[in-house]
Amino acid sequence: MIKYSFAKKYFLSIILLGVVYAQTEIVVLSQNVGSLIDRHENRYYKIFPDEKGLFNAQISKVNESKFRVTIVKKIRGKSKRMKRYISLKEFEKLKEHVDSQPKLTEKEKIAMYKGLDFLRAEKIVNEIPKPQYVELLHSGQKKLKGTLILVEDNMLHIQTSTDIEKIHLDNLDQLSYRSEIKDLNKLRPYIYTFTGLTGLTLARIYNSQRSTIYNENGIPRNDLKGYTQLFGIVIGLIFSSELFDAVSTLMTPSETIILSEAEYKKKNVK
Repeated sequence: MIKYSFAKKYFLSIILLGVVYAQTEIVVLSQNVGSLIDRHENRYYKIFPDEKGLFNAQISKVNESKFRVTIVKKIRGKSKRMKRYISLKEFEKLKEHVDSQPKLTEKEKIAMYKGLDFLRAEKIVNEIPKPQYVELLHSGQKKLKGTLILVEDNMLHIQTSTDIEKIHLDNLDQLSYRSEIKDLNKLRPYIYTFTGLTGLTLARIYNSQRSTIYNENGIPRNDLKGYTQLFGIVIGLIFSSELFDAVSTLMTPSETIILSEAEYKKKNVK
C-alpha cells in the first residue's frame, strides 16, 4: 500500500512538471530576429556576446517575471544544449537593445563578415595542398609553425621539429597558408644536381678524415672510397625531393585568413 502511494505521488509529480513545462511559451525577443535567434543574428546584434560557439538560441516565458534562454552550441563539431534564466528586466533590456538597431539584411551580413572566413574555414583547411609549411595563431595568442600533414575531423595535425601538434579548427584565430604550390619543375634538375654534389662532397670529406684501409697484401682499398662517394650521392638524391618541395613552398606567396571575431577586431582597431 505504501509502495503504491509513493508510485502514485511520483507519477503525479511527473505529470505536474510536464503541465508546467507545457505552459511555457516561446516569445519573440524582437521582430528583427524572430522566435529563433541564429548565430548570424547573435553576432550582428550582440545579444549573447559571451557565448562562444553559439549556433542558435530561443527564449521561453516561464512566468510573468522569469524567462528561460535555451542555447545550442557547436563546439568541436558536437552540439551542446544549455539553459539559463533571465528576469523580466533583463529581457526588456535585450529587447530594447535589438529594437534600437536596423534589421539584418543580406547586405549587412556580407559587410559583417568582410575580412572574416568563418563560413569557409572548414572548406579551406580541407582543400589546401598538403604537406605544406603553415603558421597558426590559436587559443588566444599561441603561435605555432610547422608542416600541415593531415586534416581529420576538423583537427589539424602539425609536424613541428619535436612532435606532432593537434589543433582543432574551432581554436584557430589565424592561419597563414598557400592555396596552391607554384610549378617550379624547371628548378628540379638544378636541385637534384646540388643535392647529389653535396652528398659527394660530404663523402669526400669523410674519406679524407679517416685512416687508409689496406688489404691483406698492403694495398690501399680505394674501392671503399668509391663506395662511400656513391653512397653520399645516393643519400643526396634521396633528400632532393624533400628539398624541391620545400623550395617550391617557400617561393610561393602565402595568404592569411582570420578565423575568429576577436582576432579580426584586434587587427582592425583604429
